Amino acid sequence: MTIDQLVQTTLGGLAIGCIYSLIALGISMIIRATDILHFAQGEMLMIGSMAGLSSFWLQGMPFWLVLLAGVLGGGLVSMLVEVVVYRTLRLRRVSAINIMIATLGVSIVLQNVARLVWGSEPLRYPTLFASGGVKFAGFTVSPQLIWIVLLSGLIMGVLILFFRFTRLGIAMQAAAQDPDVAQLMGISVDRTTTYTFAISGMMAGAAGVLLGSLFFASFNMGFLTGIKAFVAATLGGLGSIAGAMIGGLIFGLIETFSGTLISTAYKDAVGMVVLIAILLFMPTGLLTRGGREV
Repeated sequence: MTIDQLVQTTLGGLAIGCIYSLIALGISMIIRATDILHFAQGEMLMIGSMAGLSSFWLQGMPFWLVLLAGVLGGGLVSMLVEVVVYRTLRLRRVSAINIMIATLGVSIVLQNVARLVWGSEPLRYPTLFASGGVKFAGFTVSPQLIWIVLLSGLIMGVLILFFRFTRLGIAMQAAAQDPDVAQLMGISVDRTTTYTFAISGMMAGAAGVLLGSLFFASFNMGFLTGIKAFVAATLGGLGSIAGAMIGGLIFGLIETFSGTLISTAYKDAVGMVVLIAILLFMPTGLLTRGGREV
């Protein structure tokens, strides 16, 4: 492997890793708030990607509006699913394991709805970034990969600032840490849970637009990507926000380098091997949270 190939592979791994981090963040946020694994998180990515592509078809919007449409699409569908399905199940005192099974049902339903609306064929995304290479430090790099890394980093940075410096973010953290005490302090746990799903869906929607611009959009694009994001969240430590970011980047690099050094045909299998190894040797991940601690 030449130095130029090493730089390109590393940048590609960071770009796809950032996308995994955005989805893994949503998975970790929902675990912190509800102790539920949201298996339909990948479908929020798919909805965001399709919403962004549809907005481009209808209005020929510039990239930042396509990204905004994807963010809003993923957030609205995630919030709607939480209010209509998951909250109803919680009010009926359904066990957490049954709610997790329901998330699998939601995943299948959303895939089939998308198949009816957008068809079963992969859809080509428009050129949202400059396609020519850019010279940087003597190497030719893809501007698309650079933009994906920068935009993903910006979104994750805004999320950190939101949780640290806004009243709503602090309230969401308090509700996640101790729902009973938060209710005594006047915080609506149901409302903060809905906000958690909305924000996680928005991040997945943004990831969907970025992933679609890198490859293509399809009704089943979120299934395998969601599994990989779950692996990334497990690697970082389920429920850990910082762990989700780190785990996504590490997993993206592992997958990209395995595809380059071994074969692209086996990179998905490598990801599953990583998951099994994590569960065997490091079940708590790189960073561990204590209970519902924020």
